[in-house]
Amino acid sequence: MNNTISPNSHHDREMIQLYFAEGSCAFASIVALEEAGVHFVARKLDMKANEQRSAEYLAINPRGRVPTLIADGRVITETIALLTYVAYRFPDAGLLPLDHPGRLARAYELMSWFASSLHVTVAQIWRSTRFTQDATAIAALRAEGPAILLEGYREIERLMEGPWLLGETFSVLDPYAVVFWRWGERLGFEMHRFPAWAAHKARVMARPAAERAVAIERGLVSVSA
Repeated sequence: MNNTISPNSHHDREMIQLYFAEGSCAFASIVALEEAGVHFVARKLDMKANEQRSAEYLAINPRGRVPTLIADGRVITETIALLTYVAYRFPDAGLLPLDHPGRLARAYELMSWFASSLHVTVAQIWRSTRFTQDATAIAALRAEGPAILLEGYREIERLMEGPWLLGETFSVLDPYAVVFWRWGERLGFEMHRFPAWAAHKARVMARPAAERAVAIERGLVSVSA
């Protein structure tokens, strides 16, 4: 983890900082910040080295998870909260339909489902010890998780009716959906079975913000321009 920080200092209150890990759900937040054209410092955590459990990081985010955003003198955690902050803080980027209550409700419906259902199922497979310490139960969680997740992936495919998840306009939901695509690839799912989602993923990844987010994840870029 680079650069010790103290979110209480005057300098840090003026600097937007994002703690992330490569391949994590933080990808959506990186893309959102890049889409908004925000100057921020990207701080990469090495999950394999357990940096998310270091005393330094736990002092910032006691849950020991990513992403964590430090902005306006606040520590913000959880993906939905980060995406909401970026969309409202930089409304000109048009990352959420802030002036349309019905479409905004739809956005939060989908983001909540991503976080409370799909992400939990991924954790069931990869982070089974969050749910139980019983070895037999852990084996069952890991064995049953992929089938449950696959049903969610089929639903995402059905949701892909337009170029973007909210229709004709790109939003923070789109890179958030790509997070689950990437995880599906890592889990060995046959992602070619989701052609509409595949086309959506390609559109997202062709955006300069997503290209830059990948570069940031790989350590090729550390600070947003």
